[in-house]
Amino acid sequence: MLNLDLYRTTTMLAAIQKTMPLRKFFTKTFFPGEETFVTENVIFDYKKGKRPMAPFVAPRVGGITVARDGYKTKEYRAPKIAPQRILTVDDLMTRGMGENVFSQRTPAQRQAEMLAKDLSELEDMNARRIEWMARELFLGRPIIVKGFIDKLDSEYVEDVIDFGFDNKVTLAGADRWGDSGSAGKKLRNLKAWRLEVIKKSGIAPIMVIFGESAWEDFRQDPEIQKLVDQQNATLALMNPNVINEALTFVGRLPELGMEMYTYNDWFIDDDGNEQPYIPDDHVILCRPNLGGFSYGAVTQMEPDGQFHTYEGTRIPKSWSDQNSDARMIRLSTRPIPIPEDVDGWFVAQV
Repeated sequence: MLNLDLYRTTTMLAAIQKTMPLRKFFTKTFFPGEETFVTENVIFDYKKGKRPMAPFVAPRVGGITVARDGYKTKEYRAPKIAPQRILTVDDLMTRGMGENVFSQRTPAQRQAEMLAKDLSELEDMNARRIEWMARELFLGRPIIVKGFIDKLDSEYVEDVIDFGFDNKVTLAGADRWGDSGSAGKKLRNLKAWRLEVIKKSGIAPIMVIFGESAWEDFRQDPEIQKLVDQQNATLALMNPNVINEALTFVGRLPELGMEMYTYNDWFIDDDGNEQPYIPDDHVILCRPNLGGFSYGAVTQMEPDGQFHTYEGTRIPKSWSDQNSDARMIRLSTRPIPIPEDVDGWFVAQV
């Protein structure tokens, strides 16, 4: 028998909490933390800038007041992501994909199954958008948020989430890795970028992630090949190992204390174009756990006619249109990626 409370927000919340989210590289590895707020606005601190030493104090002086300039505080109204899906009588009367041709499932049973399937697919959509937000921050870019107004996606309100990331460089001319003039410079590049991260954040990166063409340029550099070919090489070791379908461990730079990886995965952007998660000509020096996500609260009207505010990472909602015999399912989330230290990694376009 179908549970009459199936579409209550609290019932769907419990179901969502039991659903395993997509395991994505950027959110899982670099921004795994989660914090929820009871308001739509999210207030947070993050490190930016140098931390000064304490001053010496002259005799008979109690102390010296110092400014809190080791971090910055920001407040954002968390952007809303809210995919939704309609369920009609026709959906319940039609055999589902993979269902036996002679299935005896009732519309009520199909309704419960389709609710679970719809919630899972809506969550996958949200997870992909959140992964994209983490990717944009990881690449040192402002996150452009387009809040669409109409169903045709032709009108939108644009906002920008920007942490002032400036630990990046774009090589030009003979310094570009694809140019013959860059031969013998690539290891020096990595050393300099590593020192830049240490100088600004006090923490050394332990990973290097290469775009595909950047890795080929690095791997084929005569200096790197010479280091690898040396007997008992201790400066560069290459022993590729597939971690999963997209992530490959390609070697180690013991001198710098960094492991090297390539990440080959793609997504479809908002214009319908296929894009690599790591651009071909990019090199990122980083470490795991660079930050996490904060989630603003979601306020929505419930069937009792009252507005309710929910604190959480995903908030479902369902409502029906009795005239058209249809029910709508929505899964809302208000995420913002938060870096712990915005100087904690380095992005190079080579």
